[in-house]
Amino acid sequence: MSSIWLPSTGTLRYSPLLGRGGHTRRDGGSTQWWLIVDGDPELGRYLRQQYWIGHHRTRSLQAPLWGTHVSVIRGETPPRPTAWKRLDGATVAFDYDPQAQETQGYVWCAVRCPELLDLREELGLAREPQPALHLTIGNALPG
Repeated sequence: MSSIWLPSTGTLRYSPLLGRGGHTRRDGGSTQWWLIVDGDPELGRYLRQQYWIGHHRTRSLQAPLWGTHVSVIRGETPPRPTAWKRLDGATVAFDYDPQAQETQGYVWCAVRCPELLDLREELGLAREPQPALHLTIGNALPG
C-alpha cells in the first residue's frame, strides 16, 4: 500500500437496484440490505487509466456494474434497521489509497472513512466490514 491517501466524496445509496425492478442482482442475489457510496465517475475513469498504464497498456478494466463505488454494507441484515435509509442521498467524504489492488479479477483501492464505520455501528453491525471498506474501480474479468 502507498502511504499517500487522497480525498474524495460520494453519495450514499441504499439497496442499489431498487427502482430498477426490485432488489434482484444479475446472479440472482438480492441488494435489499446493501449500502454503497456512489463515487465520482471521472475518478473511476482516471484510476482505470492509471491501472492500464501501470500494466504497460496490456490490462484494461471494465467499469463496475454500479459504477465506481465504496461497498459499505453487503447483504448484512442490520439488527437496528430503524436507521436504514436515514442518510439516503447524503454526501460523504472519504480518503482512498490510489494504489490499486486486485482480488479475483476485481480491482479496488483501500478506503478510510470513520463516518461510514459509525453508520455501520448505528445499524448494529460490526464496525469493520469484511472485506474492509474499498473503492471498486473496475474488473479485469472476461466478457
